[in-house]
Amino acid sequence: MAKVVIASNEFEISFLTKKLKCEKQKPILDFSIYRSARPGKDVFVLRSSPGIANAAAAAALAIEHYRPEHIFNVGVCGVCSSDKKLLTRVIAGSIAIFADAGIETEDEFLPMQSVDLHLAKLKNGTKVFNIIKLNDEAVSKKIPRGVFLTVSASSGSEQRSDKMKNRFKINQGKLICEDMESAAIGLIALKASIPCTVLRGIANLCGNRDYKAWKLSEAAEAAQKELLKCL
Repeated sequence: MAKVVIASNEFEISFLTKKLKCEKQKPILDFSIYRSARPGKDVFVLRSSPGIANAAAAAALAIEHYRPEHIFNVGVCGVCSSDKKLLTRVIAGSIAIFADAGIETEDEFLPMQSVDLHLAKLKNGTKVFNIIKLNDEAVSKKIPRGVFLTVSASSGSEQRSDKMKNRFKINQGKLICEDMESAAIGLIALKASIPCTVLRGIANLCGNRDYKAWKLSEAAEAAQKELLKCL
């Protein structure tokens, strides 16, 4: 059976497609698609473009076209921390959260569960709201686990980052990171009963918009190298 890898930008998959000796396929919509063909072990790599809508659409199309046994999301993220030593560190997701889906008032944020608007309903009747459980079984135990806050708008200040970090009280000492796709891909995989693994490299400190200090290419390559071990 096939495996699917989804990332939002070309630089988040370029190392992977080179190492897997992928061939470019006919695009679906404007999603770039690459294939590494091996007997019984096809890997399809999709570039979705950024954001929740693109990521969900790419995941749904990949499931429909390739019937994968496992979906991986790879790329970069920001970390809710002031520790620069975390830059380029690879993080595996234990959960991903739709961090800005709900109702926001002047005084508080109300998640989807507060108004009983579920994003999915599993076969056993369980309702899924903001929190999406991810599968990290294929990832080395040496890789730290973290919580991914999937947002439509990334934190543009340290104050905003702190607010988002404290919105869901479930970190349990884990690193908390921001991205724009992982919960969306995890949700679609969950609907299809397919395990979803998220591996991302920390490229920046959330709230810090000094792009010269970011480590985009280094973080992206580190995440792809770790993903290769899982594949």
